[in-house]
Amino acid sequence: MFYTIPLILPDKDMCQAQDILRGYMNIEKIIKITRVFSYVFARIGCLALLMMMGVTVVDVVGRFVFNSPILGSFEITQYLVVVLVFSFIGYAQSEKWHVNVDILVNTFPKKTQSLIDLLNCTVSLILMILITWMGIEKALESLATGDKPMNLPIPQYPFVFFLAFGCGVLCIEFFRDILKTFGKNKKKEI
Repeated sequence: MFYTIPLILPDKDMCQAQDILRGYMNIEKIIKITRVFSYVFARIGCLALLMMMGVTVVDVVGRFVFNSPILGSFEITQYLVVVLVFSFIGYAQSEKWHVNVDILVNTFPKKTQSLIDLLNCTVSLILMILITWMGIEKALESLATGDKPMNLPIPQYPFVFFLAFGCGVLCIEFFRDILKTFGKNKKKEI
């Protein structure tokens, strides 16, 4: 599938800009780049899950066999859960794995379904932009204050930045879905 969105420039004197843009933006390239980026980011989540399982196994064995648990294992697991969740949310959106209750929506005409999907993606994009923004602010605050857990000398800010970055990836996926919806509607008009 190849989707394009015509870029309409308001003034005809902008011939140079029209020559540069050629009137179209290639959405297919954006779709491929974001899909690969989300996939690679999800692999980081797989690594976090593996590390979390390892920490838990070593902690349980150390606690019950050697009577010596890992100091800060709870905090390490919390950090790894942040990495796990926020590395997969973008990929889950790209693969349409998020829960979607569509009993009522499936009875609507296709154009209405597209509009509802567009509205859903737009509202979700706005909310995720806000969460990304607040996550960056919290991470900068944590960086400035040097927040650390009591039992662990690992600073908190890299994981809060990771949360914001994961939400940013989800924003890109929602934007990609909005572009795909526009591309489908444009293709149906032609």
